Amino acid sequence: MLPWLGYSPKLDGCLRPNAHAYTHVAEIERDFNSSRTKEALAKRKAEGMKLGRPVGGAKNFKRDKHADKIDGYLAKGINKVAIAKLLDVSPNTLYEWLKVRRPGSAPAP
Repeated sequence: MLPWLGYSPKLDGCLRPNAHAYTHVAEIERDFNSSRTKEALAKRKAEGMKLGRPVGGAKNFKRDKHADKIDGYLAKGINKVAIAKLLDVSPNTLYEWLKVRRPGSAPAP
């Protein structure tokens, strides 16, 4: 017995059957969730609802509300990484916004 490691052979032997039962219950629940989801999607599709992500890009971006700030920073010559830090976003987020909203701006380094 190694009490400082939290290991007890007697306790380990008692939990093994329960752990197996819990695993089995979790598998059954996962299968139920899967079948319910498939049934609901099939029902929606049969009703004529389009499933999945809409085709095309987003019409509104969270950065649109900062467009004037971004344009001002770019006009002052502030680099894009610094602009991203000022807006508290990742540089990639800013680059993607610029690619869509300001296609003429310089590409990402």
